[in-house]
Amino acid sequence: MHFSTLLLTAFAATAAYACTSCPHPGTFSGNIAGYPSATENYCGVTLTSSQVGASISNSFLDPPDESPCGEAITVTLTSDGKTTQAIVVNFGNSLSVGDVNLTTNGLAALAPDSDPNHGTGPGSWTFN
Repeated sequence: MHFSTLLLTAFAATAAYACTSCPHPGTFSGNIAGYPSATENYCGVTLTSSQVGASISNSFLDPPDESPCGEAITVTLTSDGKTTQAIVVNFGNSLSVGDVNLTTNGLAALAPDSDPNHGTGPGSWTFN
């Protein structure tokens, strides 16, 4: 009985860390900036007014069958440790692999004072 419980616990722990739905596992570090044009939506994803849109490097389109369009990501601003959830809706040619651009409401969520102008800077993000 103890062995089966231990085996089940080990399996659950493995399953919790396995990112089977993530197109690109890992944590990416770079700069968080404003989304230059919220109307640009390569993925065709419809966001509600409360959802945050994200644009990431177009390197995530390779291979094309693992496109992260519509995938959820968690973004953390290094300076204050605040996080927000975003949906990948676009890709940028000028973005480095770890860079992410967020819509205004995403920058406001990261800012210590809710001012989107203060929600930019070094940060990290990961696919959920």
